[in-house]
Amino acid sequence: MSYHVEGTCSSPFTGQCPGKLIWPELVGRKGKEAKDVIEKERPSTDVIYVPQDAIITNDYCCNRVRIFVDAKPNGDYANAKVIVVPRVG
Repeated sequence: MSYHVEGTCSSPFTGQCPGKLIWPELVGRKGKEAKDVIEKERPSTDVIYVPQDAIITNDYCCNRVRIFVDAKPNGDYANAKVIVVPRVG
């Protein structure tokens, strides 16, 4: 599985995103476990795996959570360890 180039933000930041915004409890867990938790708690959110050395955009989007994992591009993101606190953006 590879990570994908992010598409259009359907919910750009306009001051405050509703709902839960960060998941510090998911650091150290497997990527798939983290993704399942986030999708359950924010069902309309696009949850994206990002390998540790990837270059990302600086835009902030209320309907996106990036899960940074300890894996190389085209690695096994679902089983890789979450290395940064997942957060909306």
